Amino acid sequence: MQRRRGIGDKEIKVLRMLVEDGRTTYTGIAKKLGMSPAGVMKKVRKLEEFGIIKGYTAIVDHAKLRKPYKYVIMVKTEPGKHLEVAKSIQENLKESVLEVHTITGPYDVIVKLLAGNSEELNELLKKLHSIDGVRETNTSLILETIEERPSVVPEDVKLPILTKESKEE
Repeated sequence: MQRRRGIGDKEIKVLRMLVEDGRTTYTGIAKKLGMSPAGVMKKVRKLEEFGIIKGYTAIVDHAKLRKPYKYVIMVKTEPGKHLEVAKSIQENLKESVLEVHTITGPYDVIVKLLAGNSEELNELLKKLHSIDGVRETNTSLILETIEERPSVVPEDVKLPILTKESKEE
């Protein structure tokens, strides 16, 4: 019997459980899904090999680390410089940056970052404005976060998800 190389329903169920609680044990997942822990481990390895699971991390309460303020900064760049600027922002503002994205629309880059106070924000903005290719910024303080999730598994995932190798067969 030939083994299926793609990602199927069982892998997606395992993935959903890990996204919901990354500390769930293989044994806990196995009990809920009627599988063996070894079977769950194989499913997780497959998800990692396919690059669907990219890594594992802790979710931090930044306010408890004296970084209570989050900002969204929209950045306009010189034409054709958006990717270069985005990478420079990540490199120059490292430990304060939560996210950096190149985007469409009137702005070219969006940055989400942390600061402990207005003086720290001012220093970060000075660094950002010193980056070659930055033309203009628009900064907004995030007042309240209603929901913040590092990952989701969409309900409408099309299965099976196949590898390049299995598509060619």
